[in-house]
Amino acid sequence: MKLNKLIFSGALAACLAVNSLGSVFFSIDLGTLQDENGDPLVGAGMLYLVASTDDDSFSLPSNGSIVDGASDDEIVATWDLSSESSQGGEYIVTSGAVPFGDNWEAGNDLAILWFPNLTPGNQTPGDGEPYGFYRNTSENGAGDAWEMPENGTLLHSLKFFPDVSNPLVDAGDIPSFVASAGLGAGQPAGSPTAPSSVASNENNPGTVNFNWEGADVPGGGYRIERKFVGGSDWTILGTVDGAATLFDDDSVGRGKDYEYRLVAINGFDSVVSSSTQIQSLRSSLANLSTRGKILGGDRTMILGFVIAGAGPIDLLARAQGPELVNQGLSDVALDPTISLFPFGASDPTEVNDDWGADQLDDIKALFSPRTNALPTSDESSKDAALALNLEGTQLFTAIAGDNENSEGLALVELFDATEAAPNDAQNRLINLSTRGFVGTGNDVLIAGFTVKGQVDSKLLIRGLGPSIGINGTLNDPQIALFRTTFTQNGPVNEEIGKNDDWEDSPNNIDEIISVSERVGATVPDSGSKDATLLVDVEPGLYSFILSGVDSGTGIGLVEVFLAD
Repeated sequence: MKLNKLIFSGALAACLAVNSLGSVFFSIDLGTLQDENGDPLVGAGMLYLVASTDDDSFSLPSNGSIVDGASDDEIVATWDLSSESSQGGEYIVTSGAVPFGDNWEAGNDLAILWFPNLTPGNQTPGDGEPYGFYRNTSENGAGDAWEMPENGTLLHSLKFFPDVSNPLVDAGDIPSFVASAGLGAGQPAGSPTAPSSVASNENNPGTVNFNWEGADVPGGGYRIERKFVGGSDWTILGTVDGAATLFDDDSVGRGKDYEYRLVAINGFDSVVSSSTQIQSLRSSLANLSTRGKILGGDRTMILGFVIAGAGPIDLLARAQGPELVNQGLSDVALDPTISLFPFGASDPTEVNDDWGADQLDDIKALFSPRTNALPTSDESSKDAALALNLEGTQLFTAIAGDNENSEGLALVELFDATEAAPNDAQNRLINLSTRGFVGTGNDVLIAGFTVKGQVDSKLLIRGLGPSIGINGTLNDPQIALFRTTFTQNGPVNEEIGKNDDWEDSPNNIDEIISVSERVGATVPDSGSKDATLLVDVEPGLYSFILSGVDSGTGIGLVEVFLAD
C-alpha cells in the first residue's frame, strides 16, 4: 500500500527566537496529500488550520461552510497550496506567525482540513465537496497530544506521519486513506467504532489470518498490530481500507504466542479493539533412537529427555538387543533392562526387564502408527520397554543395562505418542540426549530422530566429550548430521552438516551461545573440543554420528535441543 507523509511541527529554533507571546510560528511540511481520486494534491487546493476552542470537539464541513457557524471552532490560518513552493510534491509552508485569536488559546486541540478543489476566490464548499480531515489523537497510543503548550512552543506533533529526521516529531507513516480527501461536505462522518468481534487462526503454516466484524470507520481504514503475549510493544503489521474485514500475517515465527488487535482510524480519531491470541505452529521432536554398546559403570547407555508444557504426555521408552539380530547385527546385548529416573532421584520409578512380561497391551498400543516405533517382533524376547504417562515440565533419565553383562550392541529409544497438533499448548519433548561409549567402526554412537509437524524447526545438535565432566570421556568428538529421504531404490542419507570443534562451527558463535543459554544447554568452555551444529530443518527423519577424531574412543554425549 502507498504511504504518504504529513508533518506538522513547531518552528525551528531560529524561528522561535523571534516568537512573541501572542503568536506562534509554524513550519508545515505536507508530503503528497491526495485528492478524492487518490491523485497527488500538488499545486492546487486550500489548507486550513482549525482550533476546537472551548468544547474540544470539531464540527464537520457542510454545504456552504468549512466551519459550522453554530460551533465554536475557529479557522486559525489558511494556506493557498497553489502559491506554496513544492518540490516533487513536497510542500514546505512557512507563512510566518499564526497569532492567537480571541477564542484560540494555548492548549486548544488543532485540526488540519484540506480541500483539493477550493481556491482563494472560492472557499465555500458545495454539497459533497471532497475534503480531508486530520486532528490530533491522544488516546489509545495512536498519536501524541497535538496541542499548544502555555509558552507558545509546539512540543508535540503527529506521531506517525513523518519518515524524515525531525527533532520534534517521532518517525512513522500514515496510511493513504487518512491523507486523502475521502470525505464529502455535508455527508455523515465522524469517529470510527470498534469491531464487535475479532479472531485469529493459523490456516496455513507460517500465516495467521486476522479477521473482524462490526467495525465502522467513515473515511478511514484499519491498522493491524501484533505483540508477543506478555509483552508491551505493539508492532504495526500493515493497514487496509475501511471495506476490509481481514488481514493475513505471513511474518509469524515458529511456536510463538502472539496477540493481535485492530485499530480503526480516520482523520477524527482512532479506536482500539480487544485483542485475540494465537500460538503459531511449531514442529516437535517425535523420537530419538541411539545405537551403541551397553557397557558397565560410567560406560552404560543413558537416555536423557526433557518434557515441557501442560497436561499429560504418553511416551514409549525401549532398550532393544535381541531384536537387532533381525536387522542383521551381531554381538548384541542379550538381556537389556531399562529404568526411569526423575531428575535428582536415586531410585527408579519404573523398571522393565522383559517387555512382554509387564504392560504388554499398553506398550503395544504405542507402536506404529501411533508412534514411529516398529513393533517388537517377539513378545517373549528379552528386549525391554516402558509405557510412560508423564505430566508437567520435568527432566528424566532412562538407564539401559544388561542382565547378562554381555556388553553388546543395543538400541535405546524414546517415542512421543502425542496425537494433537503441535500448535496446541500440550506437553512435548524439547530435549533428547544419549550418553554412551564411542568406539570405532560399528561401535560409534549413531542417533536417529524425527522432526514432526508442518513447519521448519531450529535445532541445536551437540556431540560432547571433554565437557561431560567424568573420567574416560572422548577427547576430541566430531559429529555429522544426515537427512534421510526415501526413494524407489531405498533410503538415501544426505549429509547436511558436520563439525569438529564447536568454536569452528559454520554457525555464528554468538548465536550458538545465545541459543544454548535459551534452551538450557551449558556453553562449552572456550578452546573445548566439543562439537556443535545449529540448523534449520524441515520435518523428516534425521541421524547424526558421534565419533572420535583420529579413531579416538571414550564416553560421549549426543544431544538434540528444540530451539524454537
